[in-house]
Amino acid sequence: MRVVLLIIKTERYCSMKKVVALLLFVASFWMAGAQDYSFVNHNLTPFSLNPSLAGNANAMRFGVNYRQQWMALGNNYHTFRASFDQNFYKQMCSVGVAYAYDNMANGVYSTNEVSLVYGHTLRLKEFYFIRLGLQASMFINQLGWDKVKYGDQYDQNTRKPTLETLEQFDSDSRTCFDFSFGASFVIQNLLTVGGAVYHIAEPNNGFVELDDNILKRKFVGHINFIQDLQYQNGLFGRKDLSQNYMFVNGAYQQQSDFKMANVGVGVAWDPLILGVSDKNDLDGINVLAFMLGGHFKGLQVYYVYDLFTSSKKNGSWSHEINFIYIYQKHERYPCPVVYW
Repeated sequence: MRVVLLIIKTERYCSMKKVVALLLFVASFWMAGAQDYSFVNHNLTPFSLNPSLAGNANAMRFGVNYRQQWMALGNNYHTFRASFDQNFYKQMCSVGVAYAYDNMANGVYSTNEVSLVYGHTLRLKEFYFIRLGLQASMFINQLGWDKVKYGDQYDQNTRKPTLETLEQFDSDSRTCFDFSFGASFVIQNLLTVGGAVYHIAEPNNGFVELDDNILKRKFVGHINFIQDLQYQNGLFGRKDLSQNYMFVNGAYQQQSDFKMANVGVGVAWDPLILGVSDKNDLDGINVLAFMLGGHFKGLQVYYVYDLFTSSKKNGSWSHEINFIYIYQKHERYPCPVVYW
């Protein structure tokens, strides 16, 4: 989730009234509702976009993702995610597990998320599938209030924060549970269209009061199209996908008042994968993201760079590094495969 935190440092002693005002100001952001963390390209972390995409690599998949944002600030954002998913051919089902750590403002606010995903695949006819996914998550939110400098800590003589503060929150940790659901329609090696609803129960996990921070529902819609550049037996006639293909994808997410549209295009030309995408919050913030990746046997490595292109001055560049390892076995019973 994303929460705006302000750490104000001053050379003057602040009165208790100012401290209270500051706390109320920060609390107002919490009451607006929390927001999920987000990677630039969810196709590299597919079941973070839709639980039904767990197992869509048609193999055992291990993933590690790291994102850093707001590097120009001393209290920048760090997001780490590790995941595993696998599909079971004969049972036509998939399982996945993921752990995500989101660190904001040098640990002033951090989130630990553990998720378990179960997916089931319905075969409509050859190469046509419906995928369903259910995700159960546990969130452990931690507030490092001791890392914030309050007004009553500043000594009037030295003007340094050497005093003890009287400001404390009731708890420095909150735990809540949540469920999410997703579905997608798949034409194998060609098209995926899906949608998901996250945080169905809208759990409360505030610190001053539980209902100060409501994890709002998030609605997701996405589409992914693949055109093979090697095989020429028609869009709907092929069974396999070569190592050379073009992809186009789009996604839309809305969580409370926050909106994000993402459109990307790229090409895979063995062993390289290149891509570019445009992200827009539909309110004046626009980012271009560039991806460079490659693969060797089962290992895939990607680097993604965000270039802030809006005239507004409240944006930032970001960097992402992604490692994915896929262990694939040939099975008699195929499941839908979505690459990239």
